[in-house]
Amino acid sequence: MMDLIVPGFVALFILSVFGVGLYSKRLVEDSDDFYGATKMFGAAVITLASMSGIMSAFGFIGGPGLVYEMGVSSLWMTFASGIGFAMAYWIIGKRVRGMADVADIGTLGDIADERFDSGLIRGLLALILFIACWSYLASQVAGGGYVLSVILGISVEAAVWLVFGLIIVYVAVGGMASAQLAGAYTGAVMLVGVVGVVVGFFQIAGGMENTTMTVATADQLSGEDVTKAFTPEMLDGWGLAESEAPGLLLIWPIVFAIGVMGQPQVLQRMFSIDDPKGLRTVGLISGVTYAVGSLLWMLIGFVALYLVASGTIEPFADPDFAAFEFVERLHIVLQMIIYAGLVAAIMSTAAFFLSVASGAIARDLVRAAGLEPNERRETWLGRVAVLVIGVGSVLFGLYGGHLVAILGTFGWGTFVSGTVPAVVIGLLWQGASREGVAAGLVSALVLNVALLVATQLGFAFPIGMDFYFIAISVAIVVTVFVSYLTNGASGENVPEHVKPIFKL
Repeated sequence: MMDLIVPGFVALFILSVFGVGLYSKRLVEDSDDFYGATKMFGAAVITLASMSGIMSAFGFIGGPGLVYEMGVSSLWMTFASGIGFAMAYWIIGKRVRGMADVADIGTLGDIADERFDSGLIRGLLALILFIACWSYLASQVAGGGYVLSVILGISVEAAVWLVFGLIIVYVAVGGMASAQLAGAYTGAVMLVGVVGVVVGFFQIAGGMENTTMTVATADQLSGEDVTKAFTPEMLDGWGLAESEAPGLLLIWPIVFAIGVMGQPQVLQRMFSIDDPKGLRTVGLISGVTYAVGSLLWMLIGFVALYLVASGTIEPFADPDFAAFEFVERLHIVLQMIIYAGLVAAIMSTAAFFLSVASGAIARDLVRAAGLEPNERRETWLGRVAVLVIGVGSVLFGLYGGHLVAILGTFGWGTFVSGTVPAVVIGLLWQGASREGVAAGLVSALVLNVALLVATQLGFAFPIGMDFYFIAISVAIVVTVFVSYLTNGASGENVPEHVKPIFKL
């Protein structure tokens, strides 16, 4: 009987998220509501949804694994991301939200098209967003399916079709409105899960002093497949990445702070807020809540180090098991709270990217082709796209094998290399030209694919540099350089209805 309590509680929570998603249907009145939940929610909803969208399941599973593998060096990522929320909402938020006042906005492609009066730019951005969303969705299915199967005690296939099937249904019904409201609900649950993690950390490891002293003074321990050296350096600023530290110091804070500004999980929510005065509050509070959520990443990772360093368990063959080892040692009430938070992260991320992917195909690519379906038809086209993309991503995630793992690294930087030229630079700099942004998007698309292939062929980039940093940098440089040489939709040639945006 006790073995059914945790799976039963999580199953009820999953159904509650489904209920919230279905409820959102009543909020959808037109295609802008379906694709963008435009001007629909208050600051509290946007804050929680933004935090949960960026933290995602990676914060629960991948983050602790990185701490176990690299020491504290991976925390450069999460610290920088927290700062990124304030940068995003304070720097670009008012102009993104302002676009919803001067035009009918439902997607980021709408913003790019209105700003540059270019179906080509809309289409290129849509293609980049779709590829990145598809990669994220497939990796969520592949990784999340195993996590869900462990929690629910059923097969991977059954867990995936159950949970992702429910997500597909409620996003098809309510679109982005469902993704936003369910994201806020699951974000609140994630914060409750953080409380469980903090309690569990002190219960298992006895506090930070005991943890750090145990790790720093541990002898070298060997497992069957893994040898791990525990040294004080694991807990200094570089962790075990000392040989790459200068590069990481330069790259990770830049990519993950600026990267938050370019994530659709943040940008798309800027025009979902009903009152633009709330943007500054959202920027501050979402950064704080993300920092609180980052305790999941840090504390679970420290517990994994403590358990191995103290000889309590053997070294992990797979660092992603760290979170499960942690949770299974807790009281059943804490297990329910934390597992609900983990499932919340999976569902929030998947629902949002499914909505963005459907908008990229059913609205942006269709309009880029010069077609203008009426409101009702465009909404139903989006619902069909959700079903097709959702089922396709489930099948690919379950049976795509090694290709899914490769594409799992594709999302974050690909988003940034597309949205920064088309949306961030485009709205911050009146001199950004149609030709410059188009050239930047083409370079981003080509480089992301080419450099991913080079990585898989074994090419090593300098100073620990990930390929997406190169793609982002080149896309920005190309955009700015070509913009200085051209004047399409730039300067005084900016569309008249968009010019007031640059006074905000």
